[in-house]
Amino acid sequence: MLDNMTMGLWVNIVFFLRLILACVCGGAIGIERQQRIKVAGTRTHMVVALAAALMMIISKYGFTDVVNLSGASWDVSRVAAGIITGIGILGGGIIFIGRQGNVSGITTAVGIWATIGIGMALGAGMYAMGIGTTVIMLFIQWFLHKNLWIVKQPTRAQVCFRFPHGTQDYDKLMERIDYYKMTLYQIKWDKKSNMGPSMRCYVIVPACYGKNEIMNIFTAMEEVESFELI
Repeated sequence: MLDNMTMGLWVNIVFFLRLILACVCGGAIGIERQQRIKVAGTRTHMVVALAAALMMIISKYGFTDVVNLSGASWDVSRVAAGIITGIGILGGGIIFIGRQGNVSGITTAVGIWATIGIGMALGAGMYAMGIGTTVIMLFIQWFLHKNLWIVKQPTRAQVCFRFPHGTQDYDKLMERIDYYKMTLYQIKWDKKSNMGPSMRCYVIVPACYGKNEIMNIFTAMEEVESFELI
């Protein structure tokens, strides 16, 4: 009897350590997100990893008392599949689409999805997989956020152009736009002004240009009345 109690105590201690380890790994990922002022930070990632680990422990060990009952079935993968399905609720609440059409929150959403996987791995006792995935996640989030040319994204800007001399200025502008390989979209014209027609639009600037270079380019364009980097 005492041996069974001792064994049960050690098993619960192991389960508890798995939960703590899941919190630590989830928190490590959440710290990086919180430093970048994202909607899901340290606490969210810790709770997500903790919950996933708990559900995985329940899935593997919570139904052992009914295994030998007549007509009872036990499918370990069903709870795990339910965890993956439930991530859609969290992901949908994190991803936002701005007025300019820019989408934000995708990295945080998939980060939470990966955090659930880490929690499940640790809950299942796969320590090397859970910790290893955490290290890889941190490498991706921190290292690839550096200004490396291979991972840089194009810059978007909201620009207002003014053409006091009509189509002549517009043709000159488009030559420079093509030279810098920029792309214009959501163009809106205002031809009622006494100062000449104006064009408001969003501009996508190639990733090879830094923010200072972009500001110098727009400042040098005579047709640019105002601009704002997004």
